Amino acid sequence: MTPTIDADRLWQSIMDIAAIGPTPEGGSCRLALTPEDTAARALFLQWCQKLGLRHEQDAIGNMFLRRAGADAGASAVAFGSHLDTVPTGGRFDGIAGVLVGLEVLRALHDAGVTTKAPLELVNWMNEEGSRFRPAMMGSRVAAGEFPLAQALAITDDNGVSVAQALADSGQAGPLNPAPRDWSAWLELHIEQGPVMEATGADIGIVTGTMHARYFQLVVTGEPSHVGPTEMNRRHDSLAAAAEVILAVERIGLGAEPGGRASASWIENIPNARGNVPHITRLHCDVRHNDADVAVAMEAQLRQAMTEIAARRGVRIDVDPYATFGPITFDTGLGTLLRNKAQGRQLSTRDMIAAAGHDSVLMAPLVPSAMLFVPSVAGITHNPKEYSTKEQIARGAEVLLDAVLELAGV
Repeated sequence: MTPTIDADRLWQSIMDIAAIGPTPEGGSCRLALTPEDTAARALFLQWCQKLGLRHEQDAIGNMFLRRAGADAGASAVAFGSHLDTVPTGGRFDGIAGVLVGLEVLRALHDAGVTTKAPLELVNWMNEEGSRFRPAMMGSRVAAGEFPLAQALAITDDNGVSVAQALADSGQAGPLNPAPRDWSAWLELHIEQGPVMEATGADIGIVTGTMHARYFQLVVTGEPSHVGPTEMNRRHDSLAAAAEVILAVERIGLGAEPGGRASASWIENIPNARGNVPHITRLHCDVRHNDADVAVAMEAQLRQAMTEIAARRGVRIDVDPYATFGPITFDTGLGTLLRNKAQGRQLSTRDMIAAAGHDSVLMAPLVPSAMLFVPSVAGITHNPKEYSTKEQIARGAEVLLDAVLELAGV
């Protein structure tokens, strides 16, 4: 039999996962290692076990599901993505890549096809970084880019450590996080942007990523009463942070079309109506297709902060806690994906990924590539995020064809 993607089964699997951690707006909220994320992992594992896949899990919570090949000594062809979401997530970001990978394995199982090389499906832990920073934590640790002990000590906004969350959820596996024996890594993802829809492309061939630089800022002022304290005597950390936020926006606007800058998280102390704020924490990032320009954007941000701090009489401490990219993905794998798409009469477009993905951590270790499927209206990290059943199935067909060629039959 010829392996065939079952578009209806794939779609239903995505909807079944979406039913875990639903939001009132129709999206999904499954932050890493929460009960919702744990339930999604359990359902995913249940599906995998029906295919006889061998399950392994490492100490940071990454899940590896292996389908044996005819050559037990061959390096595996690996693929996957992540099941966790942002707080206001949709139904497709990350999840589509994991469940398309599962559908590839289901198609092979149904057709009774055994590949020469083993196949490995992966669910990475805490890709989004919404509960624990930094993002792509599971793949960072597995790649050796972030020490396990340091990752385990990180806490969320409620003071719960990664180690405690892993223990509470039962997701700490016995394996030491380390690079796996893979010959190739592939990741399907929704585009998270409007380009493919606007240009009519069926499949995006991701040739590389932007360079991104992430920071936590701590603005320290002086506590005082909002009534008696005259305006010119205040050292208001929140007001200073507001200026920083606007500076971040100006820097991003000035760096378009190749650049982005965002301030996306804030914590204010004491956050009391009668107090002038005196500690404000802020997370922001700058990114650009050109790494040198991203570094220059950081310099602009630091200069703006120096001026704001001096003018307002506050201190601004900067913790540059993470970077990613720029990465150039394997050109041979990109050509393979392009050829497989065109072999199915699907139009392709070469693209740069503006967001971070686990593939960024895999690319230095193993030949890696990504493929995009369109996002309707370019909406993402939003309950309205949507890709059609047909768009996702087309991506699954391309992934299936590429996996079969890489693994051999």
